[in-house]
Amino acid sequence: MLVQQHLSPLRAALNAKVRAGVRPIGRSARSLKSNAFSTSTSMRTKTQTQTQQRFLIGAGIALAVPTYLYLNRAHLDSDAQPDKVHSDVPDKVHSTQDGKTGAVAGVKKISSKEILDKKDGEEVWVVIEGEVYDMTEFLDEHPGGREIIENNRSKDVTYIFKPRHPSDQLEAENIPPSVRHLGQLTVESQEERDALKVKVSKDEEEENDRIQRKREEIEEKGLGTIVNMRDFEKAAEDMCSKVAWAYYASAADDEITKEDNNSDYKNIRFRPRVLRPVKEADASTKILGYDSKIPLWISPAAMAKLGHPLGEVNLTRGAHSSGIIQCISSFASCSIEEITAARAPGQPLFFQLYVNSKRHLAKEVITKINRLGLNAILLTVDAPVGGKRERDIRAKGAFEAPKTEAFDKQGETKGVAEAIFSAVDPDLNWKDLKWLREQTELPIIIKGVQTVEDAVMAYKNGADGVILSNHGGRQLDTTQTGLSTLLEIRKHAPFLLRPEYRIPTGPNPQLIANPEKLYPDPPSTEKSLDRKFSIFVDGGIWRGSDAVKALCLGADAVGVGRGFLFAQTVGGQQGVEHAVKIFESEILLTMRLLGANKVQDLRPSMVEVMDSQHHHPHP
Repeated sequence: MLVQQHLSPLRAALNAKVRAGVRPIGRSARSLKSNAFSTSTSMRTKTQTQTQQRFLIGAGIALAVPTYLYLNRAHLDSDAQPDKVHSDVPDKVHSTQDGKTGAVAGVKKISSKEILDKKDGEEVWVVIEGEVYDMTEFLDEHPGGREIIENNRSKDVTYIFKPRHPSDQLEAENIPPSVRHLGQLTVESQEERDALKVKVSKDEEEENDRIQRKREEIEEKGLGTIVNMRDFEKAAEDMCSKVAWAYYASAADDEITKEDNNSDYKNIRFRPRVLRPVKEADASTKILGYDSKIPLWISPAAMAKLGHPLGEVNLTRGAHSSGIIQCISSFASCSIEEITAARAPGQPLFFQLYVNSKRHLAKEVITKINRLGLNAILLTVDAPVGGKRERDIRAKGAFEAPKTEAFDKQGETKGVAEAIFSAVDPDLNWKDLKWLREQTELPIIIKGVQTVEDAVMAYKNGADGVILSNHGGRQLDTTQTGLSTLLEIRKHAPFLLRPEYRIPTGPNPQLIANPEKLYPDPPSTEKSLDRKFSIFVDGGIWRGSDAVKALCLGADAVGVGRGFLFAQTVGGQQGVEHAVKIFESEILLTMRLLGANKVQDLRPSMVEVMDSQHHHPHP
């Protein structure tokens, strides 16, 4: 195994982009367009090599290779560190003594003819970034199924692989042991170069052109036309492939809960206090003890590279420059190492944890989280199995091979989501919280609580807080929303809230008697919990006013997932920064119009919960 300093070309390319940053969007950027945003459509006619750089017809099926599974499947059946390639074959990267990548004496060369000769044999070879790999023994381990590899055997699959995997995936320590690196590709003729290409369908040609035109339009006009988060959503749909959009937008079954997550906020009405000095307003707060410019964080959302080449790195850098906190998804398309490398000194990062059914693998992930200095663990508990996300399933199925005996052996059609959850422990239970606590000293927040009973269980079992969430409506349809669970806690277990938020919503007798006060004092009989217990709400937050409503009802802060995925899809790091500015301006505007100067001024008396059918105050 080569030492870690032998960086892959893929990782080096990403690191160079991260160091350089994302160039400005807008008219001043016309002559500065980078590959992170666009590749001119005229490039298709420049050279045969450049025409290879297109998304390929089989890409949809390969979506189900998330970081968490792919990096850990290498160790599923062994605690040992096996050789990742044959000892007589160099590992991954070949550098000359002066540090430049290139031909090196002793590096095995694999001719294009030799690769093409494997098209009908027993061995399955592919090319990635000019390197040749034998995938034969990995076929049945591939989380996305063996078909995507078999359908593209003896092909250069770089642009299927690259947008969906961490740029350090092919480093020696990350390659699954069943994948054999054979050597460097040498192309002997133009005919063979053409034969290595995967044919691109007319539909995909048109899709790529559509995405390209939209990217150029955004670069030309800038982000000034994006005035709210729904604008990001609309723009992102035009900048995603059909499969990528199906994954981002999909929800469970009839997608009722996905819609309810936001529509529930419409049943909360504000009660503004007027003639209050609101020239100065401050939306900053602390989240788990860390400063945040607004009471909102970036929730974990997977596979950001499907929308933009830099993926989660955009979220990390945008979070830092905007002064908010990012939570890294277990299924990020960038590795934890890549993300933390893009992290600024002192920047807080949280990590969403799915517990692998192989506990030693879960322990490895937690050890890495501790070693890299992350700041909190969000234990996801609402996805012991993947929900039925029909948009995702249909889009994936549209790219499948014809239904043959191979399909019958595979079983039912699965989308990205179902493949992702194949290694998650479905038997995880409250007793395991003690085990997790033994692995780390970090705050542990239970993500995916949907009932007051489980919020109480989280407190009793030593969790540091809960995130009231239904996984963006992507798991069980017609379940409670994060907001409705918060209302349930207010009614049945108000002791979990901070004392000042245990009072009723609507008109308050204390304020009627003393109307000069902005908010009432908490009852003297109310006592704080014996330890801090945070309550966050996630899902359906599309407006700053939604966030303010949740805070008035007792939430410490809120999370936004899809919205930031869409923002980074449209504008990379600048998109993230623009999204934060939108939320900040809306939160501050709402606070001022309510008569509040700071987040701590927000109280239940500033809102009223309406009956959703009759639009009168809920009893």
